[in-house]
Amino acid sequence: MNRTIVTLIMLLCAGCGTAARGETGPLSPLLEPGQLKDGRTWTVAATSHGTWRELDESLVPCGNRVIAPMEAATRWRSFTATDGTTVTQVVVSGVDAMDAFKAFYAECGAVGSVDSVTGPKNIARHDGEVEVAAMSKDRFIVIGGTASDTQLQLFAETARTHLDAVGTGTG
Repeated sequence: MNRTIVTLIMLLCAGCGTAARGETGPLSPLLEPGQLKDGRTWTVAATSHGTWRELDESLVPCGNRVIAPMEAATRWRSFTATDGTTVTQVVVSGVDAMDAFKAFYAECGAVGSVDSVTGPKNIARHDGEVEVAAMSKDRFIVIGGTASDTQLQLFAETARTHLDAVGTGTG
């Protein structure tokens, strides 16, 4: 009986150690609330994935789907801060990120204004909204929301460096 209990405890501890070491799968390309460092407390409001075609219309940059291929793997996450501020991150994978970045500039420029800044980042302003595009080696990122332009740019840079750390992939 004692041997059974000891064996059971050892198995449970071994299982706990695996989860604690983070061996649960590949890293997510999406940010976590703790990575949005602006002094506010952030929580995840929603997370989803699908294709660019399936992306909710409200999340499509500048309302124009030609920015990325329709079948591109797409993940998105929305965050809410304790003061009601919202931020949404969209990550499009397995694309020519530079082509999507250029298309963002052209398409968003057609409906508003776009500024290019170091990073590189494109900041689009249209219809009272601000969206910031950035890219990693093979992923295109758009950050939007009610945070300030400066905060959205910082979050876009955080997302870009996060993707560089995660590495390439389609997730």
